[in-house]
Amino acid sequence: MKIRFNQPEHKTPNIDRGVRIQYGDAKRANKPWRWYFILIISSIPLVYLVGLAVQELIVTRADGRISVPQITVRSSGDGNVQQIYVEPLQKVAEGEDLALLVDSVLENNYQRIKSEINFLGDEKNKLSFHERNPASDFSQLIAFAMEQKNFYYKRMRQYDSLFQQGAATQAEIATARSQYNGALENLFSHENAQHRNQGLQSEIRQIATRINQLTSEFEKIENQMLQLLIKSPGAGLVTEIFAQPKEFLARGQPLLEIIYPEKAYISAFIPPKYQDYAHVDQIVTVKFPNGESARAQITSIPGVTQKSSSEDVGLLESPRSVILARMQFIEPVKTQLINGIPVSIRFHFFAQ
Repeated sequence: MKIRFNQPEHKTPNIDRGVRIQYGDAKRANKPWRWYFILIISSIPLVYLVGLAVQELIVTRADGRISVPQITVRSSGDGNVQQIYVEPLQKVAEGEDLALLVDSVLENNYQRIKSEINFLGDEKNKLSFHERNPASDFSQLIAFAMEQKNFYYKRMRQYDSLFQQGAATQAEIATARSQYNGALENLFSHENAQHRNQGLQSEIRQIATRINQLTSEFEKIENQMLQLLIKSPGAGLVTEIFAQPKEFLARGQPLLEIIYPEKAYISAFIPPKYQDYAHVDQIVTVKFPNGESARAQITSIPGVTQKSSSEDVGLLESPRSVILARMQFIEPVKTQLINGIPVSIRFHFFAQ
């Protein structure tokens, strides 16, 4: 006798040893779309990975940051801040006055040299007024006086000869000698006047030389004082002021800071594997954190690499070397361009 403890399984669950069993109806109908929904939900990660792979083939992304040029205006010399003409967040034009510094030492030297130049100028005018005749006139007068002296000298010798012969009187000889002595005195007078005139001219030349020296020094001080009037190097926006009126600033000490939003550009960090695709004049799409997109153009690739910042890498990534590229917007942007704001850059290689 054989005993089987494992009976074969019934193929029909509604029949038990020939008896039909009536099961209750299900509480909800069997709908196949639920299974499709579960299948779709479970396939989303796979679809996402496939989408990333396809997007990688069509669009290449890179990180970037908005760079707004800025400059720190510094003091061009030592001095006290007399007045500041601008305020924070004020727009300034190129060449507009920003601040005025005052240096008491320069002010004193300026006034002293100015007074000395005016005094020497008056003295020069006085000497020029007392100068009798120019050098050419003195030469003519001396030449004429020399001719007169020679003439009266010959005449005096003639009267001496005639007096020895008894043909001239003592009075005629005395007159001739008197005329000769007068001619000598006239010649000496003109020569002395010429020497005095030359002395005046020499003194005038010395004064003129001194005035030229002082004028050169005066202009130098004047330029230094003009540099204390600090002007804007370009049209921009004042973001911060570091000094206050009556505060002393040494040469090179910061005064205020200006940014130039109109000259903003994008610093893009391109992975090295895409360096063959990124080139000058390449058109890219820049996407801001608020969702706005704008087109830009690569203006230069300096050929330098740098480490990507920790803000641009994930938790499981480490800083990597990236290629630096510079871009400029080629269409208006509504988003305010803030220095350092991160952006996403897309290279559309399918459009090449």
